[in-house]
Amino acid sequence: MKIKKRIFSLALAGALTMGLLPAFSSPALAADNVSTYTLQIPSTLTVSAAGWNETSGLTAAVTSGDTFDSGKKLTVTATSANSWSLKSGDNSVGYNLATATGTYSSTATPASWEFSAAELNASGGTNKAMGIIVDDYSTKPAGTYQDTVTFTAKVDDAAPATITVTINQSDWGGWDTPITKDGVTVSASMIDPMDGNLMEGGTFSTTLGNFTKIVVTTAACDASGTGWSGGGSSKTWAGTPASTVSFSGNFMGMGMTQTTIVCTIVPKN
Repeated sequence: MKIKKRIFSLALAGALTMGLLPAFSSPALAADNVSTYTLQIPSTLTVSAAGWNETSGLTAAVTSGDTFDSGKKLTVTATSANSWSLKSGDNSVGYNLATATGTYSSTATPASWEFSAAELNASGGTNKAMGIIVDDYSTKPAGTYQDTVTFTAKVDDAAPATITVTINQSDWGGWDTPITKDGVTVSASMIDPMDGNLMEGGTFSTTLGNFTKIVVTTAACDASGTGWSGGGSSKTWAGTPASTVSFSGNFMGMGMTQTTIVCTIVPKN
């Protein structure tokens, strides 16, 4: 009687870009410019079956006593020595690096991870799932199938948080009085709070930072200007971020509908 045995193993290694991986240390871009973080990854994974095989995951944490910069994030990516295949000689079995169970696909994008400053600064750090989804290997010959995955961690700028300010017609004041709400001011040559009209041009301004988007919904719009698009009952500004945005023409509720203004703002540093 012959017994065939297939042994599948995956070596997991860390590549240092910034911060601390197992047995490595280096400064990270934290608030005081000297803080470090740790990134823990399992050293090996032995495949137990086709399909989902889970590891203990990735754990990232700032070094005790330090604070990771809220404007930064930690990004972790991975590469495979065998192009995402476990190989034994000329034989190979494909697999996907993933964060959850699923069906193997030869065109799947390898998983990557992002850790926010809040996740790094949390007590004990944050753990995120990691595993592999292995293709069916029932017809493969016996052998030791292996691959090495290298993880690279680096500190990037985090996408800035945005502020949304919604101005309803009920927030308007008196006739021709600039509309002010939550750090945003809307001015126009003629302001009609009863019918919801902003007439003959004006400006949107904010003390919070820079507008990235302004959407005005009303009965009819013929407003125009740099960065403005749309027409009919809605106009959108999405030009170069700025603290003041101007318009020509009119936004007209005409007493037929409520005029609503929604502003998206990137706050000041």
